Amino acid sequence: MRQVRKKKNIVQLFLLLSLIFCSCSSNEDDGVTAPYDASKPIEIKDFTPKKGGGQMQMIIYGSNFGTDPKLISVKVGGKDAIVISAKGTSLYCVTPNKCYEGTVEVSIRESKAFAKEKFIYERQKVVTTVYGHKDERGNYDVADGTFAESFEKNHGLLNPTWLSFDPNSDNKILYLAQDGQPMRIIDLENKRISTGLTNTGTTLTRMRTIAWTAKGDTMVIANDGGGPNDRDENFASTVFVTRENNFQKDVQVLAIGKQCNGAALHPVNQELYYNNFSRGNLYRYDFLTYGAGVEASTLNREFICTIQDSNWEFNITMHPSGNYAYLVVKNQHYIMRMNYNWESKTFGTPYLICGGVSQAGWLDGVGASARLSSPYQGIFVKNQAYVAEGKEDQYDFYFCDRDNHAIRVLTPEGIVTTFAGRGSTSVDGKPEGYINGAIRADARFNKPVSLAYDEKNDVFYIGETGNNLLRKIALEELEEEPEEGK
Repeated sequence: MRQVRKKKNIVQLFLLLSLIFCSCSSNEDDGVTAPYDASKPIEIKDFTPKKGGGQMQMIIYGSNFGTDPKLISVKVGGKDAIVISAKGTSLYCVTPNKCYEGTVEVSIRESKAFAKEKFIYERQKVVTTVYGHKDERGNYDVADGTFAESFEKNHGLLNPTWLSFDPNSDNKILYLAQDGQPMRIIDLENKRISTGLTNTGTTLTRMRTIAWTAKGDTMVIANDGGGPNDRDENFASTVFVTRENNFQKDVQVLAIGKQCNGAALHPVNQELYYNNFSRGNLYRYDFLTYGAGVEASTLNREFICTIQDSNWEFNITMHPSGNYAYLVVKNQHYIMRMNYNWESKTFGTPYLICGGVSQAGWLDGVGASARLSSPYQGIFVKNQAYVAEGKEDQYDFYFCDRDNHAIRVLTPEGIVTTFAGRGSTSVDGKPEGYINGAIRADARFNKPVSLAYDEKNDVFYIGETGNNLLRKIALEELEEEPEEGK
């Protein structure tokens, strides 16, 4: 019995060795494991993909590549690609950024080969720095001046908590509310930043959010003043300034209320919605009917609801159609939706759309399964794929997820994904930092809180409280950017 088993094992071993030998012989015949032969030319037969951006996986097919990636140089569009591995008849590499010219070239010592086709480079969205720089100790000054001066003189943003385009500026002027600090005016055309509206010490104490009337001639600012035991009528929940005064003086009370974290105007009917922090209340005020001021708003503001509990800090963002709004609950890590009743001209009871109440975390997912960590400002962005599909709701909601150091996306169906940030994981394994580059592969943020979108040019602007910078997300520039903007 033992002899039979022994013979059987020998036969099995022989068959296994035969298979290995045949396999090796076959591979050698195919050139897969053959070393580079300097007496023979190298050849490129094909490559894939044929188009794309930087940092993409590319496979080049050919012959006589050898098996030592250290000997091989690959260029795409005249720029060095990272060679990962070689198997004689194929190369695996990573495309370089901004390889616009597209020629695919393989060099091994003195031998070179060129692909017949060119790689078609598609510009990718990247994160760059628009304004701000710190010295080697992390120090910076808050000062007016040009964007270029901010890199040279170490200027930064103190607390960039809310960004809003002047609706009549053709996306050239951004207003920045800095919690408890003066407003900053960002001139994107002339690349300058200056100081705008300052706190009055009485009527205006702590700017939180910015909204605009339909004609864009009046700026409405959420003002966070008072404490939980103060009377509402002693504080302005919202104030307004006009274009006539260059949005810099003659601050007037729109509605009363203490501890207002966020305020928004309905985009069609223009009534005002604002909150109270310590009570978690949401109010509605029709100032077009009753007028602005302490007395009128005290008598005529309407209580809508309380969300969850007291001490809930949230802001309000209106959908462009006016059909619904999101309540972004910053200190409890979730987002609610409330639908608009066009007959009664008010919003209904809000309900959870994504995240978990008091459950901080980072997890892409659907609805309550997703996890957020201190979401801040968000904006609605039209999705052209939805337009092509004829969807009723054509907008995604992009928002800053502060303590996850990322920009996230919420679809109308409640699906949350990560759009930008948390890249370069090989550097130190941390999600936060200051790194520019491809939006997911490279880029890192440090506590992004404010967000604006230039639809005309498809550019996002981000204010960070951790890095004290203004960053942007846009397609790569065709020309190399200056060192300070990398």
